[in-house]
This record gives sequence, structure tokens and C-alpha cells, in this order.
Amino acid sequence: MEQEKLFEIFKIAIDKEHEASEFYTKAAQNTKDAEAKALFEKFASVELEHERALQETYMRINAKYIV
Repeated sequence: MEQEKLFEIFKIAIDKEHEASEFYTKAAQNTKDAEAKALFEKFASVELEHERALQETYMRINAKYIV
């Protein structure tokens, strides 16, 4: 049961990071201010890094339970 909760938490976190990346990407596309655009693009990139890190960790943990 605990592993199911852990996997669910990872799935939610991955989804939230993806949503945040999309949000910042759209914000960057919708602003004309160069400084704000650069900041939003950086934020989107950071969120994608978080998403990838969570996915990699999820896969490693999941592999431990698949035997």
C-alpha cells in the first residue's frame, strides 16, 4: 500500500511540474517584454528539469519493486 501512495505522489508531482512548464512557456509566448520573456523561459526550463528528475527517480524506484 505504501508503494502505491509513493507512486501516486510521484505521478502527481510529475504532472504538476509539466503543467508549470507549460504555464511558463505560454507566459513567455504571450509577453512582449524581453526580460520577462527570458525569465519565463528560464522557469519553464527549470520545471522541465524537475519533471525529468522526478521521472528518472520514479523509474529507479519502480524498478526496485519489479522483480
